[in-house]
Formats: sequence, C-alpha cells, structure tokens
Amino acid sequence: MSLVAAVLVLPPLGQRIIATSDEARFALLARDIIERGAWFDVQVRGKQYRNKPPLYAWSIAALSLPSGRVSEATAHAPVAVAAIGAVLFIFLLGDRLFNRRAGLWAALILATSYGFFGHSQLLLPDMLVVCFAALAGYAFWRAMSEPPGRGALLAFYAALGLGVFAKGPVGLLPLLVAALWLWTEQGARGLGRLWSPPGALAFALITLVWLGPFLALGSGSFAETVLWRNWLNWYVGVPSVGKLADPAIDLIVGFLPWTLVAPLAVARGARAWKTPAVRFALLWAFVPLLVVLLAANQRTRYLLPVYPGLALLVGWWADAQGSARSPAGRVLGWVSLALGAAAIAALNAPEWFGQDQRPYVPGLSWQILPLVAGAALIGVALFVGLGAGRPSLLVHGVAAGMVVILAYGIWPYNARFNEIWDFRRLAAGIERHAAGGEAGIPGFGGRFFSIDFYLGRPLRPLQTVGEFNAYLARGERPVVVVRGPVWRALQGQISPGVRVLEQMTVGAQNMLIVRDGR
Repeated sequence: MSLVAAVLVLPPLGQRIIATSDEARFALLARDIIERGAWFDVQVRGKQYRNKPPLYAWSIAALSLPSGRVSEATAHAPVAVAAIGAVLFIFLLGDRLFNRRAGLWAALILATSYGFFGHSQLLLPDMLVVCFAALAGYAFWRAMSEPPGRGALLAFYAALGLGVFAKGPVGLLPLLVAALWLWTEQGARGLGRLWSPPGALAFALITLVWLGPFLALGSGSFAETVLWRNWLNWYVGVPSVGKLADPAIDLIVGFLPWTLVAPLAVARGARAWKTPAVRFALLWAFVPLLVVLLAANQRTRYLLPVYPGLALLVGWWADAQGSARSPAGRVLGWVSLALGAAAIAALNAPEWFGQDQRPYVPGLSWQILPLVAGAALIGVALFVGLGAGRPSLLVHGVAAGMVVILAYGIWPYNARFNEIWDFRRLAAGIERHAAGGEAGIPGFGGRFFSIDFYLGRPLRPLQTVGEFNAYLARGERPVVVVRGPVWRALQGQISPGVRVLEQMTVGAQNMLIVRDGR
C-alpha cells in the first residue's frame, strides 16, 4: 500500500508553483538556514520566526544542501515521504488492531481519500504530524498488546516528540487518544500504563533540541508571541456555531469517495464499542474531530488527522461486515451510483463548480476521459460492492478509480494552477525593473512570501504610507510591488510622480510594479 501512495504522491514532486505565503515561508526558512547557517535563529524578511517548530524547515534545508538551493521539489519531498510513511504506519496499526487484510484496506483507503492526497501536495508540516501520529498509534498499541512490544512506549513518546517538533501542541493528539482509551479500559488506574521514564526522557530530549534554543532567543517573547498568541489563543476559545458547517462539509469532501461508506462503518463501530480495538479506532477518528470542532479557528488542513481513524474504521468494517447485505447498504449503493453519474455530468459542465474550482475543470474535452472512467468505476464498485455484499470489489474497485483520477488529474490541475498563480513571471517582472536591486512591498497589503522565493531575495516590508513614500523617494529609485486595491487606496496619499511600470494578474490579484518616475 505504500507503493500505491508512492505512485500517487511522488511523480508530481516539485511540479506545482509555491503560491501561498503559508507554504512559501517554510521554503524561505530553509533558504535562510542554507545562506546564513542559522538553524535556530531563522528569519523571514529579516524578522525572527518562531511561530512553528523548525523540523519541516530543517528537513527542506537538509535535502537542499547538496545542490545549495531550495527548490519546489526539495520543499515538497518531506511532505511526500511523510504521506507514504503515514500510509505504512496505518497499515501496521490496522494489522495489529484487526488483521492483515483490514490493515491493507485501511492503508489503501487512506492513500486514495481525496483530502489526504490533496494535503500530500501542500508544502505544510501537517502531513509530518499525521505520519508521526500514525507511528505513535502503532507503537502505543504494540505497548498495550500481549506480550507488549519491547521499547514500544519509548517509540510512542519519541513519535510524540517528533510530532510536536513538526507543528507544536497538535502533535500531542495521540497522547490524548491513548489516555482516553486507557480510561475506558481500566478507569483512572489505567493511565498508569502510560508511564515510561525512558519514553519521557526521549520526548524531553527531542523537544529540547528546538525548544531550548527558541527559549534562549527570548523566553519572554516566546511565551507571549508564540505560546500564547500563535498557539493557545488561536486554538482555545468558543467556536462560532454558524461556522461549524464549514468543517463538516470539508470532512465530507475530504474523505471522498469513502465518505459514502463511512456511515456504515461508524454505525457498526459504535455498536462494537466494547471491543477494545474498535473503540481505539473510533477514538482515533473522533477525538481529533472534536478538538477541531471545539477550536476557536478552523482550517481545512486541521481535519487531516481525522482521516487515518476513519480509514481504520472503514477497513475494519469492510473486512468484518462488508459481505453482509443490508437495506442501508443497498440504499447507499444506489446513492453512490447516482452521485457517480452526477460527477460525470459535472465534469462536462464546469459552471456547476464553485468559482474557486471552476478554472481547474477541463470541461468537455478528451482530457476528461480518464476522470470520467475513474468516476464510473467508483460508482459501479460502490453500487455492486454495497448491494451484493462484495467488500473486496468495493475496496479495490473504488481505490482503482481514485488512483486513475488522482494520478492523472493532478497533472492538468498543476498545469492550470501554475498558469493562474504564476509568481515566477511576476518575480521576473520585478527583476527586470529592479535589476538586482532592492524591492519593497506594502506590509498592509498582504505578505506574498512567494515573490521572495522566486525573486531569490526578500522584499522589504513597508508598514506605513509614510514609509512607502520615503522608500520610493530614495535616490536609487527602488521598485515596489503592490496589489491593485491597495494602489487605488493610496491615490492622493503618495507622490504624483509614482508611475506603474508593469502590471499582471496572479491568481485573482492585480499586481502592479511601481516606481517614482521623477
């Protein structure tokens, strides 16, 4: 199953432009490490960065050292490897929880779920967290099995430490799941089974590798600006009830096409709550989901830790209950067939999609044929597999359809994405006018770290209108890149001699390169 994951995530390695500032900052941190040798005091645009632990940036830098430059491929590689690792560890966990076939199916389900694959293409540390969480889950279950795995608790705490190293407190989610499972097993006294002095030491040592230097750079500022503002204050709070529909929709879409089977697996799992392995899988899925729903802020990527638990549940259900016919299964089979037909129709009608997705849908052309074939295979496999009680056909047929859609679809998607979000072209335009000199950007008009990446040097942030005017008035006549709406808002506040040298559309933004023409 790791081979399936590798076939999906490795071929597109480095083929997509780094478009968002959230992604670009990690590549910039890695570049700063290579250029200044600053493994701890990393900076973005000259400002110290400690919002996230540095493991992802370190891994990019380590892969970039042989060539001496950070590329889209070296920035993507740690995420791709983590995705493959997550699939492998979910197979091992499913094998231990249930049996070999359930583990294989769980891994296949995870690798071919839409949200998991989508996040394997994003240059963010979330996939690293999921990989280490899957390793932690496997190690924990080995420690709780009879006979307990030697060194399993040590591996559990080491995996927790690496998860925190990747993204902070979210890496501790497996500890919460483990504690709740032990509580359901033996009450409060069961929590004592988590105690491991070597494990605690391993966790402390891994954490001190990065936390010690971060604190040495300013413990007070770390507590205020990172621990409180960027971690606790962002997640802890009362979520808006009106916004709870968004993560629910994201979850439904993210686990497609397996969302159509998940209700059967969850319902059956709830009835089997007293079975320790099933209860662990349920907690592995729903504890992260509850944490996300209760968070003050939600992002689609926060749901990524939910998918492995759901994959375990669906893999278990397909193995243990998939051959049993049921009215609910037949109804879902017909629903799946109808949705498959609707998906095929939608591929021929891009206007059915939202504004964000519409540009990436090929429309009526030869390009949609593999997508149509994949959607048809998924619909038929779900219809026959659920209606006739044939779990092997269901799992392998749906997975094969998704492999066709994902493995093929990512290429036209990336080509269109690169055309729309062409920060390379924008950076080249800035360089034409800056000619190796400094360039600025209004700090009140967006971060646009992607420009820094493709320009090869940091833009200077201009925080006020006064600073903007003073910068443009400098004798060397530097250029500034500014969004169209910000440029219009600045009219009447800047020198009438400032001229637009060039403008282009990147994404939905009209970007202007300006300079004082006097």
